[in-house]
Amino acid sequence: MGGTRPEPVPRFPGARRSLWLAYALILMAGLGAILVNLLQVLDSKELYLREADKANANLAYSIAQHAQESLKEADIVLSGLLALLERGENSPAAINELLQTYKQRASQLAGVFVYDAEGRWRFHTNAPPTPDASNSDRDYFQFHRQSVSRDTEVSNPIRSRSTGEWVLPVSRRFNDREGRFAGVVLATIRIDHFAEFYKQFDIGHDGSILIAMNNGTIIYRRPEQAGATGDSMAGGYLFQSDLKRAPVGLGASVSGLDGVDRVYAYRALDHFPLVVAVSLSRQEVLAEWGRKAAMVGALVAVLVLALILAGGGLVVRMRQRMVVAQSIARENRELSRLANRDSLTGISNRRQFDQSLQVEFRRAASAGTALALVMIDVDFFKAFNDRYGHQAGDVCLKAVGEVLRRFKVRASDTVARYGGEEFAVLLPHTDLAGARLVAERIRQAVYEQGLAHAGNPVGVVTVSVGVHSLVPQDIDHPDHLVELADAALYRAKSDGRNRVCLAEPMA
Repeated sequence: MGGTRPEPVPRFPGARRSLWLAYALILMAGLGAILVNLLQVLDSKELYLREADKANANLAYSIAQHAQESLKEADIVLSGLLALLERGENSPAAINELLQTYKQRASQLAGVFVYDAEGRWRFHTNAPPTPDASNSDRDYFQFHRQSVSRDTEVSNPIRSRSTGEWVLPVSRRFNDREGRFAGVVLATIRIDHFAEFYKQFDIGHDGSILIAMNNGTIIYRRPEQAGATGDSMAGGYLFQSDLKRAPVGLGASVSGLDGVDRVYAYRALDHFPLVVAVSLSRQEVLAEWGRKAAMVGALVAVLVLALILAGGGLVVRMRQRMVVAQSIARENRELSRLANRDSLTGISNRRQFDQSLQVEFRRAASAGTALALVMIDVDFFKAFNDRYGHQAGDVCLKAVGEVLRRFKVRASDTVARYGGEEFAVLLPHTDLAGARLVAERIRQAVYEQGLAHAGNPVGVVTVSVGVHSLVPQDIDHPDHLVELADAALYRAKSDGRNRVCLAEPMA
């Protein structure tokens, strides 16, 4: 008998198709993973650029505030000097002593000067280069001689004739008793003042910080290798396009000075003809993204291979990324909360105050209700710092902030550190009488703390307070409320400090 043949192995035509389908599904999953990660990499690139824009905008705001405050201090010096001259004060010793005091208290000032109607050096902190020196040929002098405007003039940077350094002239015209041109008062700000401030900011190797006149004349630029003080950038995109479109904005371009491709933020100053711009090298901004993108690409390749071999690695990776994303979101929420608080005093900061002012001003205008602003300044604070040190100064500011915190009785009230030793209290639905009462209680509460201050004639820390309240009209602007309250504060300090002053009624 012959042997039996073995049974043939059954063949399943659909098995191969299923196998190929499984491979196809795995391949499609791998390609899908690659596509998703590619989109994430591209989106993360935009995120890096958006974060750079945000960092630039914040730094531009900080630099603009620094420039604004520097110019305001110079303007305050000129205002005080004008008032003295136009009252007929002619004592050279008294005026020169006052000029020296101004220069010592404002470190940014290179000098303070008074020129007569012919440009001769009448009073000065720095000696003239020659006994018969005249500044009548300076642009600012010619401007004031030809214009009847009493406004502050900020001119292009120049070389000082007394010190030889670059300075930014801030000047005003003064008249005689008949209203005729009597001369010019001038305060010069050291360009090095801006250089010293800008050195503390990390803008990378190829980043730049610029402060310039709005006509394109450079006041100072970091780095200094390309674009020096006095050079013109009037032909640049910033001045030819950006500033004509909006006073604040973002942009990206290749610099005409050094050829570096940068992303930037710019901001024109509110009350002076200056503009600041902060930029970061696009290559440096995206350098970390490039490294991470390469790492992610390699990682995705490994994950796709693992998916083909094992099929499960991608899910784990996505779960890990979700955890990271949630952690980042939590951190961002915390950073957003901290961004509205002053780190020293714990009350609202200037950013939160500005936002609240805009909201409450619109609300008061819509409802026809009063909105009051109380501006508070610590008296002789520089003298306090000089005598007791900056740590004691911080304790002083915290104490004032704690007093203000106690006076915040409504959720709609805003108590904020406005800047330096200056504070602000925004009081919706409050007329002038009510605001004055709050202001007087705040002043008294600070006084009663009894915080020793030998540099204050009363022996303790006190505050000067300016108050204004209005029912906003369609033509009004929030800055108008701030200006009037600030003017009242300035009057309180001029009238002897440790007092409350109301804004002068409109003519």
